[in-house]
Amino acid sequence: MTELVQLTFGGLGLGVVYALVALGFVVVYRASQVFNFAQGELLAFGAFAMTSLAAAGVPWIAAVLGAMAATGLVAAGCERLVLRRMIGRPVFVTIILTIFIGFVLRALVVIVWGTDPRGVPTPWDTTAVLELGEARVLWNTVAAEIAAAVALAALALFSRYSRLGVAMRATSDDQEVSLALGIPVGRVFGASWFVAGALAALAGVFLGMFPRTVDSNLGFVALRAFPAVIVGGLDSPVGTVIAALSLGVLEVLTQGYVNERLGQFGHGFHAVLPYLVMILFLMVRPYGLLGRRQVERV
Repeated sequence: MTELVQLTFGGLGLGVVYALVALGFVVVYRASQVFNFAQGELLAFGAFAMTSLAAAGVPWIAAVLGAMAATGLVAAGCERLVLRRMIGRPVFVTIILTIFIGFVLRALVVIVWGTDPRGVPTPWDTTAVLELGEARVLWNTVAAEIAAAVALAALALFSRYSRLGVAMRATSDDQEVSLALGIPVGRVFGASWFVAGALAALAGVFLGMFPRTVDSNLGFVALRAFPAVIVGGLDSPVGTVIAALSLGVLEVLTQGYVNERLGQFGHGFHAVLPYLVMILFLMVRPYGLLGRRQVERV
């Protein structure tokens, strides 16, 4: 039972990181119908930026917020300088451009910070644990869960009550009608990319904490979070969060209980399982847990 509790908390810690990354995909997709495949590189950029700010003596919370703001500005700048020009072009062209932007950001990270791994500093002992009965959970995991909960709540309030949030929801429903009503769709696109970048940076910070480190390959985590987008529903932030938490717990429990029972076949099976779940959903329920079924009259 103790091991189950520890693995479950560890899975939730991984799941909240997946949720932050996956929500970045959803926010951009809802606004522009584009998959942002530069999300992983934004995650790595944000994590490295935080380590630099912390090394410069910036207080920890301010360093995290500064990294989120810097990454959000970089993401919004990429949208404004490159992707805004693609409005009206086929969507696949814009998606390819996001892959190109990812390569550029990856090269920028290597040029600025190099390839050596770095540990993300914390204001608490990196090996400190929270004791829940006989179970022991890293404080890093607990902090990631709390920070993600605060970020997700702030995003929900922003989307529901702010003028820009309402404009983002309106644009996600119908861009042409939004333009006709005077909503600045271009500004909405920029805001969606800023939010996606900020969420990626926060995910990168907590993903780079002990026992992990930050390196130039950290961005590949975004690909591991992508199944949560499909399983939860492309246009459903709530479904995406539920799917991300579920897949995180499922991945960690599989690593703890199933891998060793599969012998050689089980090596790395936990990393493949979310994609198997995604394929199953694409076959059975392609619009995801809470996604809207697309109905077209022919």
